[in-house]
Amino acid sequence: MENNIFRFRKTRDFGELLSDTFKFLRENGKSFLSINFKICAPFFIALILTNAYYTYVTLGMGFESYGNFTGFLIPAFINLIAVFVYITALYLSVFNYIKSYIANNGVVSEDDIKNGLKKDLGSGLAVNLIVGILIFTGLLFILIPGIYLGVVLTLALPILVFEQKGVGDTISSCFQLIKDNWWFTFGALIVFGIIMYLINVVFQMPMIIYMIVGMISGLDAGVESMAQSMQSKDPILMILTIVASIAQYLLYIITPIFISLIYFNLHEEKNFTGTFENIDRLGEDRE
Repeated sequence: MENNIFRFRKTRDFGELLSDTFKFLRENGKSFLSINFKICAPFFIALILTNAYYTYVTLGMGFESYGNFTGFLIPAFINLIAVFVYITALYLSVFNYIKSYIANNGVVSEDDIKNGLKKDLGSGLAVNLIVGILIFTGLLFILIPGIYLGVVLTLALPILVFEQKGVGDTISSCFQLIKDNWWFTFGALIVFGIIMYLINVVFQMPMIIYMIVGMISGLDAGVESMAQSMQSKDPILMILTIVASIAQYLLYIITPIFISLIYFNLHEEKNFTGTFENIDRLGEDRE
């Protein structure tokens, strides 16, 4: 059993970060998906409801209506908050799953994840809010500072969960951990982002095809007819849009696995935690 346990604490090259992300998901998918989605179900349901409300209100809305605060900005703001809370809770749940997996040699305790999420949620929301403000501020300065901070602060939530540091120490530890490895981390995140984008496009294809067919049909019927069609609340398009959004939100669960592997890769290079664990394990085996 020991040999079949997925090792997080080890150095990985570029390709291993990508392949091992899906390897872990493939080997532990049933437990991983069921536990994390079960724990995050309340956040997910709230997100779907707010997204459905946002889609219903804005779909078919004419451009002249977008200046209406109650007609567009309020649903968008509510949905944004729901997305923010859901992603934070999902990431914390996944990191606590991995934490339990490592601590118990591959045996995951659902109670550990629930308790960890309850303990970390407040700090996690605060960290992500600070991260968002810092990145947004950085993007205002010719984009480059924002991109730099975005890569560095990707490590904030795993540091918060795995090292149990305070909000301030978590932010400062990101800069220490990524030192001399920014470009490596940036490249890994870009490639992974492209892969996830392509996977996401597959789930959006029904919506995209339906919209293209609708536009072509509208052109054949005339400009006035197409304009009326664009401003109508098409129930089929609404359903396809919501389904595409649900698929996107579910796929978010893969990203924290990849981020955790980046964290452990950088942590191992600096602290050799996994190496020392292997040495101790060899000593125990000889005894």
